[in-house]
Amino acid sequence: MHSLASVILLVSAGARAVHGATVFAHFMVQNSYSYSQTEWETDIKSAKQIGIDGFGWQADRIDDAFTVAEAQGFKIMYSFDMNYASGQDDCPTGVAWNTSYMVDRISKHATSDAAFKWNGDVLVSTFGGELYGNDFLASLKSAASSAGHSITLAPALDNYSMAAQSDPQTQAAKVISDYPSADGFLNWQAWPLNEHANLTTDADIAFKSAFSSAGRTGPYITAVSPWQFKDLNEWGNWLQYSDTLFDYRWKDAINTVKPDIIEILTWNDFPESHYIRDLPPASETGPASLQLGDAGSYVYGIDHSAWRVIAQYYISWWKTGSAPEVTEDRVVYWYRIHPKDAICSGGTVPSNSDFPTDAVFVWALMSSEANISTTVGSNVNWEFNADESSPKMNMIPFPTDLGDGVYPMFGVVRDGITDMAGNGTVAITSSCAYQNFNPVVGLVGAALSQNKY
Repeated sequence: MHSLASVILLVSAGARAVHGATVFAHFMVQNSYSYSQTEWETDIKSAKQIGIDGFGWQADRIDDAFTVAEAQGFKIMYSFDMNYASGQDDCPTGVAWNTSYMVDRISKHATSDAAFKWNGDVLVSTFGGELYGNDFLASLKSAASSAGHSITLAPALDNYSMAAQSDPQTQAAKVISDYPSADGFLNWQAWPLNEHANLTTDADIAFKSAFSSAGRTGPYITAVSPWQFKDLNEWGNWLQYSDTLFDYRWKDAINTVKPDIIEILTWNDFPESHYIRDLPPASETGPASLQLGDAGSYVYGIDHSAWRVIAQYYISWWKTGSAPEVTEDRVVYWYRIHPKDAICSGGTVPSNSDFPTDAVFVWALMSSEANISTTVGSNVNWEFNADESSPKMNMIPFPTDLGDGVYPMFGVVRDGITDMAGNGTVAITSSCAYQNFNPVVGLVGAALSQNKY
């Protein structure tokens, strides 16, 4: 689900860093309808702990967002959801997108210090755009220029990104031919597509090379995401293979693809289960609240904020060009709260439900060598070694008998002494109220505010 005009969150310093690195995170503006400046400030400060520098837009909230972003040194980039077509009545104009409306939105804050620029132009992205075609995007660029605000356009043409999973070279050449107005490109496909296999970098390499060879001057943007699961009732529900996605996708982006920009999907898209923001209040009323409906059944109580620890580590690596020095012990863990073959009383089994592994995943970042011990029910004291050289990962399977439910337990052990320990916040159980493939994410160790790279 995407907002009519989603926003991009900038996750890097305004100036391009030593490694030429900029990182965004996608922000869903329909999830900011209850925001005042106070809520924008809360989100911005949380994001700033890991390097994030900007937010985005909604017709009655963009002024607040820019006010706070300017004060905090954040940047904002527009990303219009162009999967909306003629006849859909939830556009702010009541009709399909039109260039006058879009240019008005761009122009209003184009001269703001918070507006993100690329080679001096306002950088504009999209989600989709195939419904409108190249002529529409070309007219948008022309209309913006006539209004005195040149734009660089880097759309996320998702049909090409998905098709490139099986035929990257052909799709890269095709998007260059079909969209001469595209200065750059956002490869939105941050997950394997209906495959029980890790996502490769083949599509990224093909798109990046094609735009470079064609002499396009806009940025190539690689998307990085921690998860994908959604339940859209009559529109279907599905998941993609994401067990260790966040860690290896960051490494691939940094070491192999080396794009101009990395974009995290997402900061706050709760119904798609790839949020890294703190949870909204479960009351669904008051500041920062959401009306999640059925999605609340698999979101409330399922915290993902500890994934920001992983993001912070790799953002620092990306911005500086080298792995950061580790000064504090931190263990990030994630796990689904019921086995994939559990019979739940609510919800429906998603497509690709056989893909995920019934296991607890552990990501350890140590200041010095230690053994990381994990117990999941009868699977007691599964250990692996970690040190300060790089993050290390392990996987501990769910036990066959979950009984009345088990809480994973974690410890950092040195010389036989447990330096720190913690437990999972939600039990793993075979008796479930709702089909939920959204993982609990937790942290043992230093909180984000206590660690600066």
